Amino acid sequence: MRFSINQTTFLEGVQTVQRAISTKSVLPPILSGIYIEAKDNEIYLKATDLEIGIEFVLPANVEENGASVLPARYFVELVKKLPSMELFIEEIENSQIRISYGKSEIALNAYDADEFPPLQQFDETNYLSMKKSVLIGGIKNVSIAASSDYTRPIFTGILMEILQGNQLKLVATDTHRLAYTEIELGDEPSDFNTSVIIPSRSLIEISRIFKMDEGEVKIFIDRNKILFQADGIKITSRLIEGKFVNYKQVIPEDFSTRVRLMKRGFSDSLERASLLSRDDLSKRKHNTVKLSVGEAEMQISSKSSQIGELEEELPIHLEGNTLEIGFNAKYLLDVLRVIDTDEVVMDLTTELSPGIIRPVDGKDNSLFLVLPIRLS
Repeated sequence: MRFSINQTTFLEGVQTVQRAISTKSVLPPILSGIYIEAKDNEIYLKATDLEIGIEFVLPANVEENGASVLPARYFVELVKKLPSMELFIEEIENSQIRISYGKSEIALNAYDADEFPPLQQFDETNYLSMKKSVLIGGIKNVSIAASSDYTRPIFTGILMEILQGNQLKLVATDTHRLAYTEIELGDEPSDFNTSVIIPSRSLIEISRIFKMDEGEVKIFIDRNKILFQADGIKITSRLIEGKFVNYKQVIPEDFSTRVRLMKRGFSDSLERASLLSRDDLSKRKHNTVKLSVGEAEMQISSKSSQIGELEEELPIHLEGNTLEIGFNAKYLLDVLRVIDTDEVVMDLTTELSPGIIRPVDGKDNSLFLVLPIRLS
């Protein structure tokens, strides 16, 4: 293997694929490395932890085909610290890779490329296509509600429903909250009609790696795996087996209280209230804030036996009944951070019923459900 490539281009590639490498030490050492293959004036960079795999193809001046695997922990940091210039990379004796830059060089010990597991293969003739910006926006909307508790794997995933026609739905829940978004794919009807559960980590990495622009991303689904392809990058992921919760059952269709208010003021007030809602002495770790909905204003209050009390009032537009209800402030703030409209709507029923938050115009077909906390 022998090739040359610009340091800036190479760094982008190795940093991208590094995101698939697990920090768990129980995995085989080969999975802590980045696979490099030089072939036909292109460099194929790959990494995987067997759940998610990333491949990045870069143009390069290839003099000799070949492949090797370098330990990512040292390799990525080294490339990051190299000068921005042309790098000459070649395989030498004793299973080492030499990187030359200017009049300097460094040799790194490498793994045998034959030991690196192949990434998942797909039939790439049948796929779904959509704008990257739309997919990334949908992922950011729903990923806030995915669980990080791996003892219940279903809730660590995000449901992707693709309906025959031109509609895609994303849903996530950790049983305390739920996020839902509906995406119109365009005028061309899709042949897909399927429902899969994708690890939230995989989709979050997709939202970070792909560029947020109007370019297209291709989606390939094959039994227990899925592939997303864009920008010269392929991201594969295993799918989570099992049945997702019936989210339609838990979303209330009726409400008795509808509150419309400015998102910025609501968010700022919740930030302040959450500072006082943590009380280690009483072991309350759910950041409870009380919302008292009146005719023309909503009072936000919180208290701590250690710190003190806070009460603030915000102007609102009310439809329906007045109400007092408690919520986890963090859950509300997570929702407000992903909504990009100036106003939001909250639909409430009773102090023990889920609250629904939506952008005021509903243009992105998203909603967020948050379970209340019983007020003492």
